[in-house]
Amino acid sequence: MVGALTGVGGMAFLFSEMIKYQAEDQVRSTLDGQVNAIASVTTAAETLASGLGVSATTLHERQAQYADTYRELTLQLFERRPEFVTGLGLGQRENGILPNQSWLFPYYSVTPIAEGSNSDQSVLYEDFADDVGEFYPDSDRYRDYFVSQTAVWTEPYQQETGRLLTYYLPLFANDGRWLGTALVDVDGNYLSELLNKPVFRQLGSFTLLTRSGIVIADPANPDNNLKTYEDIPDLRDLWQQVDPDGTGFLEGENGYWAYAVVPGQEWLVFGFVPYAAVFNRVALITLGAAALVVALLSIATFLAVRSLNRRLRPVLNQCNQLAQTDAMLLAQWDQQDDLNQLSLAFFNMLEQLNLNEETIRRHEQKIKNETRHSDQVSEQFIGFTERLSQQAGEQQVLLRDAQELMAKVVNDSQSVDIQLDALNTLGRALAGELRRVPAHSGETLAVLEQQVETLTHCLEAGITAESHEQLHRLAGQLAKNVIALKAQDRRWPSLDSLQQQTNNIAQAGQSAATSSHHIVGATQPIVELLEKIEQISTALVLRAGAISE
Repeated sequence: MVGALTGVGGMAFLFSEMIKYQAEDQVRSTLDGQVNAIASVTTAAETLASGLGVSATTLHERQAQYADTYRELTLQLFERRPEFVTGLGLGQRENGILPNQSWLFPYYSVTPIAEGSNSDQSVLYEDFADDVGEFYPDSDRYRDYFVSQTAVWTEPYQQETGRLLTYYLPLFANDGRWLGTALVDVDGNYLSELLNKPVFRQLGSFTLLTRSGIVIADPANPDNNLKTYEDIPDLRDLWQQVDPDGTGFLEGENGYWAYAVVPGQEWLVFGFVPYAAVFNRVALITLGAAALVVALLSIATFLAVRSLNRRLRPVLNQCNQLAQTDAMLLAQWDQQDDLNQLSLAFFNMLEQLNLNEETIRRHEQKIKNETRHSDQVSEQFIGFTERLSQQAGEQQVLLRDAQELMAKVVNDSQSVDIQLDALNTLGRALAGELRRVPAHSGETLAVLEQQVETLTHCLEAGITAESHEQLHRLAGQLAKNVIALKAQDRRWPSLDSLQQQTNNIAQAGQSAATSSHHIVGATQPIVELLEKIEQISTALVLRAGAISE
């Protein structure tokens, strides 16, 4: 709501500044119109005085020697006067216009109208040179305005006919000699009526002052009791800021003051505009907009609070339960409204959170220590898993080598089995053959020797020398063969020993075949066990890697 009102105030400020500039332009325009109106009055008065002066000077140059001629001239011009002119006169210096007459001062004016009278004003003639009453060469007016021989407007003064201003115009002959002075009286009330117009939006007033600050006309003060600018409080504070030779726009305590110089005069027209004339409409619009915004925001706030209450009710119920568990909070609970209860519950929870913060920090530190320890354990476990993986790889290599070795053992056992079967078969065949060999080869050799000896003896007894020699040679060779057979018999074991060794070889082959079958049967579960070990090792390595990650 504060933001919305600030926005409305900002817009109102911008609008007020715009209206201020618009008001300044309009006030200046209105002020220029009033300045022109005052200038038209002064110009008409000066023109009338100039016409009287030119006519009197012309008559003097034509040597008009009768005073009535000048009186008639003055009367005719006075009868054609503007309505704001109340008096017209022509006063000569001593022997000025009429050389044969010392003084001449015809003066025509209007008679004042009595209150309640319906009659028109009548023309009143006065001769200020008739020695009746005040003789004008001895008056202050003559000394102040005639002798100076300058065209001048007097300050306002009070007469029976009202508040007047007089314009004095000196008359000069063709040779430059001063002849006298023409004067025109202007009604000050007319100037007041001329300025009695609103300045801006039917408010404000105009005031006519001299450059010295003397009030000439002030429609806002019909009693004409104002003397100078010091009698106008707001203008008194701004007078030092006024430029007597220019125009301006000033901000006073109660409103704006615009001023301008009347052309050709020592007068200033001031236009006063109260702040109410400028800002009342903005204030009304601002107040209306603010009231509308307040109403809309109040409705929105009411609906928002109502919705918020519906949403806060469960929270407040929980806070109420929390207050019932806290004695200190319960002591303050019933003395607060909903938002304060929510605030109490919130700050109580915040205090509890602050109290638990140190415990949380300790737990965090402990967790950090545990984390550091777990990191160390993880590093050790990672090293263990790496070593396990390395050993598992080596074990797999060894398992593969063992499997290859077992396969080779199986193949070798099968080959040994085949060779043993062949050896067994050969042993059995050799044993059969050896069974067919005579068991006592030594005895056979002994018989053979005996037979050879007998053969020798027989040959020696009944054979010729030639045959004897051949037989003897044959017997010698047979004896050598027998000796060689004996030597061979001594070098080779006996047939019984050979047969026994053959039987032992056959039994050993049978036993080796049986052992080979046992080895083959035993290697099969070992191979299966090695495969299971390899599977377990692989699963263990995978799980160790997963745990490490």
